[in-house]
Amino acid sequence: MRPWDEGIPARIDPASERLRGETILCFGWSDWDSGTQTWNQILRRLAYRNLVVFVPPPLERTEVFGSRYAPNGKHAGISHVEDHLYVYRFPHFLPNFYKPGSLVRSIHALRRRGLRRALRRLGAGRPVLYLLHPKFRGYVGAFDEKLVLYHILDEYTGYIGANKERLRAEEATLLDRADLVVCVAPGLREAKSAPYRNVLYVPNGVDYDRFSPDALRDAPVPEDLASIRGPVAGYIGRICDKLDFRLLHDVAKLLPGVMFCFVGPALVVLRQNRDLFDKWIALPNVRLLGAKRNEEVPGYVGAFDVGLLPYLVNSETEDRYPLKLHEYLAAGKPIVSVPLSCFGEVADLVHTAAGDEKFAEGIRAALAGEPPEKTDRRLAVARAHDWDRIAFRIDDLLRERLRRTDLATWASVRR
Repeated sequence: MRPWDEGIPARIDPASERLRGETILCFGWSDWDSGTQTWNQILRRLAYRNLVVFVPPPLERTEVFGSRYAPNGKHAGISHVEDHLYVYRFPHFLPNFYKPGSLVRSIHALRRRGLRRALRRLGAGRPVLYLLHPKFRGYVGAFDEKLVLYHILDEYTGYIGANKERLRAEEATLLDRADLVVCVAPGLREAKSAPYRNVLYVPNGVDYDRFSPDALRDAPVPEDLASIRGPVAGYIGRICDKLDFRLLHDVAKLLPGVMFCFVGPALVVLRQNRDLFDKWIALPNVRLLGAKRNEEVPGYVGAFDVGLLPYLVNSETEDRYPLKLHEYLAAGKPIVSVPLSCFGEVADLVHTAAGDEKFAEGIRAALAGEPPEKTDRRLAVARAHDWDRIAFRIDDLLRERLRRTDLATWASVRR
């Protein structure tokens, strides 16, 4: 497998040859403003020279019925985000229904018709279909698309409440119909590959200039961290069932002099996790600081002494590739994590530990200090994973695939 960044310059020249004049139609599983996501970083950059339309999922029935005018506060139809970048939200009167039948078929048909009308108003051409989840397989062929990109950001069968059998069947269909498949982790690429599939590896990235030590040097310590005494082991992200609360509880008890500060919304669903979660947050050295605005996140990472990746690990989650990995690296922070397959070239920059004793040892080692060369290497790895370079590779892959498609079309016309 060739390196993902082969041929990509260290700094992207805005005048370099890039995909231009195309329409990118992307279907996502959350709304546009749901924080930093792989897809919104890439789409923002593709929009420099192309028309990009992002479509979040339809509302659930529970979000619609009982609400008055605009459920979730967002209006249906087209919203302008920035130059050449739009969000299209399905009408609120067409929410999700899960029982197959004529009603569901009618709703899907009305959604597609409304979206086609919106694309015409925007002057869109035949789109590149950019899909982020197997459940969007039904859109393949619905928009006379030039090609289909399936971007795999996680092992979706590992999600809480996932119907594994149905998801595997849906994904198998999409993998066979996609023209291009991109995975963010080597383990995902290996799992999704087949001799007849074009499956490629492009990792997650970071907005290096926002998280680098230079950017954070003069940043004030966030108010809710300023009064905390002692070293801070921190985490940025959703505090939910994907975290190992038993591990977190036991490690916090083993390290009473370390403050465990978690930044992000808390939503713990499973009952067995809820009990562990309640015990964990009751410890005197645990702080939940709540959700923060996107622009505030770098300041919190900068105030951490150690960055944590404390996930539950099993055969369906070991290939997760957390965005915060490169955010911690970009800030030069030591990292303590459960074993994940995505580490690869950065394995020596992460204190990897399974079990509470080893995890606590990893935090102690990280707090003891490291040679400057290790920090320098963290920064170099993060710079190499800047979102500009990640988007450049996706741009390059799309451009090459479209070129091959155009050549094949021209050859068939000539025959």
